[in-house]
Amino acid sequence: MSNIFIAGQRWISNPEPDLGLGIILEAEHRRVVIAFPAAEEERTYAAAAAPLSRVLFQVGDDIDVPGQGPLIVTEQQEHGGCIVYFARDENGDVHPVPEQVLSANIKLSNAKERLLAGQVEHYRRFALRAATLEQQNTSQAASTRGLLGPRVQLLPHQMYIAAEVASRAAPRVLLADEVGLGKTIEAGLIIHQLLLLERAKRILIVVPDSLVHQWLVEMLRRFNLKFSIFNEARCQQIDEYEDDPSSIFFDEEESKQKEENPFEDAQLVICPLSWISTHTRRQQQLCDAGWDMLVVDEAHHLQWHEDDDSSVEYKLVERLSAEIASVLLLTATPENAGIDGHFARLRLLDPARYPDLAAFLEEQGHYEEISELIQGLADTPEAALNDADFCQRLEALLGNSQVSSLQNQASTEQLDKTIRDLLDRFGTGRMLFRNTRASVGGFPKRVLHEHPLSVPPGYEQACTTATIEESLHPEQLLGVMWLKTDPRVAWVEKFLLQNPDEKVLLIAADSSAARDLELHLRLRRGIASAVFHEELSLIERDRAAAYFADPEDGAQLLICSEIGSEGRNFQFAQHLILLDLPLNPDLLEQRIGRLDRIGQLGDVNLHVPYYADSAQEKLLLWYRDAVNIFSQPCTVGNALNLEFGDELHAALANTDNAAIKGLIARASAKAVELQEHLRKGRNRLLELNSCQPQRAAELITALEAEQRSDTLAEYLEMLAEQFGLDHEDHSDNAVILRPGDHMITEAFPHLPDDGITGTFDRERALSREDMAYFSWEHPLVISAMDMVMSSDFGSACICTIAVKALKPGTLLLEGFFSPALQAPAWLQLRRYLPAQSFRLVVDQQNRDLSKAVAHSKLNQLAQGVKKTLMPVLLREVRSTITAMIPHIESLAEDACKDWRKEATEAFQAERSSERERLHALMSRNPHVAPQELEIFDQETTIGMTALQSLQLNMSALRLAIVSQ
Repeated sequence: MSNIFIAGQRWISNPEPDLGLGIILEAEHRRVVIAFPAAEEERTYAAAAAPLSRVLFQVGDDIDVPGQGPLIVTEQQEHGGCIVYFARDENGDVHPVPEQVLSANIKLSNAKERLLAGQVEHYRRFALRAATLEQQNTSQAASTRGLLGPRVQLLPHQMYIAAEVASRAAPRVLLADEVGLGKTIEAGLIIHQLLLLERAKRILIVVPDSLVHQWLVEMLRRFNLKFSIFNEARCQQIDEYEDDPSSIFFDEEESKQKEENPFEDAQLVICPLSWISTHTRRQQQLCDAGWDMLVVDEAHHLQWHEDDDSSVEYKLVERLSAEIASVLLLTATPENAGIDGHFARLRLLDPARYPDLAAFLEEQGHYEEISELIQGLADTPEAALNDADFCQRLEALLGNSQVSSLQNQASTEQLDKTIRDLLDRFGTGRMLFRNTRASVGGFPKRVLHEHPLSVPPGYEQACTTATIEESLHPEQLLGVMWLKTDPRVAWVEKFLLQNPDEKVLLIAADSSAARDLELHLRLRRGIASAVFHEELSLIERDRAAAYFADPEDGAQLLICSEIGSEGRNFQFAQHLILLDLPLNPDLLEQRIGRLDRIGQLGDVNLHVPYYADSAQEKLLLWYRDAVNIFSQPCTVGNALNLEFGDELHAALANTDNAAIKGLIARASAKAVELQEHLRKGRNRLLELNSCQPQRAAELITALEAEQRSDTLAEYLEMLAEQFGLDHEDHSDNAVILRPGDHMITEAFPHLPDDGITGTFDRERALSREDMAYFSWEHPLVISAMDMVMSSDFGSACICTIAVKALKPGTLLLEGFFSPALQAPAWLQLRRYLPAQSFRLVVDQQNRDLSKAVAHSKLNQLAQGVKKTLMPVLLREVRSTITAMIPHIESLAEDACKDWRKEATEAFQAERSSERERLHALMSRNPHVAPQELEIFDQETTIGMTALQSLQLNMSALRLAIVSQ
């Protein structure tokens, strides 16, 4: 496939022709590199899936060469896969014009020429084009673009984070919501937006092995994104290089010629961390492949040490994050490895902002003070700004001018800006997002069920020489017959038999215990069960999880080793059996989070079978009474471990219960103190930054309004009719689309051979995974709109209308104009334009009738013209419409001036505010180079130049002739 691309050829982007005329720079190794000079973009695509179309001019076409006058093609020749045009200038001289020198600024609309030439189409095609044009302009200008299409609930905190992060030029953030709040969905929403906005093309997701297939399925099921899983087997299929000097057949030169970078074979890649972190050559290829975004799940596993003794995994992610512009790190427990580990992850995102651990610790000590200032501005601004001490502290951070301005007139907008400035400049606010269950609300209760059991023979004696870890896992001490002697096993059997209709998740510490227990229960008691542990392949784990999830014929019980504590979601179950309790509170929180998460409809029942008067019971009391983890999410468990960990280990080993009781009393008091400190300090800062309720509510309202299900249903019906698809109502708010016998294309993008059933209702789509969720952002809809707008489909039309109020023979010329911006996509300049195309209707007296004659009314009145009559009709009206077209273009140019003015003013205001922020950050952070401000100013200039060059291009023309 890649050999159709040749360096020097000119191509355009199908989804975004506004990028202008591109030129192929490189085409080899399964990839194509293309530059778009007009937009200052250079992109790399997998050659097999590059969304590009070849541009070839025909004899008689106008072409543009910088520095020369108008040229008309008289002949074309091919040389080495590239075209040389022979074009005549205004003096009649013919010049050779290699396609490489053509202007990058190209107008693709030729509706005018088609209308005058009589190359017109049915009025229903014109109606479809107009509807497509309107929707494309609405979508491109929408602030919520990219959030509408995913099959997810419209949860305020998720939508807020996704919109906030994706609005940044190159987002680098830590998504650290508490367990169960949907970090994977947030990451998917961000990815989906950036891909749809053309601000990212190549995405790399690096995850633990156990989550590879879950990410693959989630990205496809919820976001219609087809990622590819890369492992060594796949790489070897693409890259035939063999590095085996010990072989007598090894020829290094011959092997080098076979070498290809396998990661260039796909745009969207999921990669297991364990594999890539142990393969040096693949790491180099991964880094060389060129990515726009890196996503790393379970980032708390990355181990960093100040003495440079970091883990291989951390060093790999550090290397990747240094080369990739946008980075998302995901973890529900950002401080599970202590404050050092938390700093290490922030350091990956912005080493200039977080260069030093000591400085970071010092900064954290001031969070409570910042929180107090924000609290005053948010709750009692008038009293706060009349308090001299408060204003003095505020001035020390933000300067006298901003505080004086607030004191003179503290508008809501100014107060919001000041709060954002404090969050942004004095904390991890801009980089760290962490919503809590308390702030989100709507979660079920955690209900602890304690099940004390008798100590089995031999256990106490074995404990005298065992470690604490071993004493907490009796199966390691009871020998090969532990399944018969351990009372926990008998209790599990009884519980399952007494609750046959309940789904039950059981988590044990290691794979051998999980495997032995599942086999025992399945064979001894016939319990429908499955097992999930690290010794299984990824496919085997996915099958086990799917078997458990099946509501009809699935397993009653899923037994997991510790690997099941992270990432997997089992919120359809309400019972969790903790066969043992881990010493790490974050691991226990992860276990509980498999059930206690968004979507859980009942209470989360936590069952702990334990030996009475043993280390197990003491650890249970510690978690219940000190950490309080069985009642609410754990926020201070790690801090308590750091302070009381040694004492806890000693108390667990001590046979005297008094030691654990005293320790729990002191730890419980400390937990209250820590929680209060967090509430006053960083928790408050993160709560304000991670979800602003008013902005989130506005997003939800906008998304609900933009769905426009009825309009979309009508659009798909029009689409099916004009493209020859079979369209059938399935049920209320749902349709079936199938390939028809008379399709005008050989294949329709994203339409399977056996058809697709989809619903326009979000709630129904969430409960019916067998149905597609049809929105304006569904791939089928987007591809269909691209097919319409990237061709001349419906661009010119002549019809008749019967209107008694108008004289027969009256001509109405209706034109649709689309904004053309040739600028880098990451500037998102479309946001500053009206969310619509520009429509005009004039008559032959050049009267503007746009408001008086509605487009929908013309569609209702339109009647077709027989093809045999078209030549005669055109001869009659050609001179008139030739005079009307310049007038309608003149009106469009007048409107364009207003569009330019409003857009440049809005852009300039936003950039000015952002520049102020950047300058303030630089003044307090010497590690941020001054060049960043220079680059920002250069980008602003690019945006201003592009907006000032905005054009309204004619995209569709319809001539309506009033009949008798």
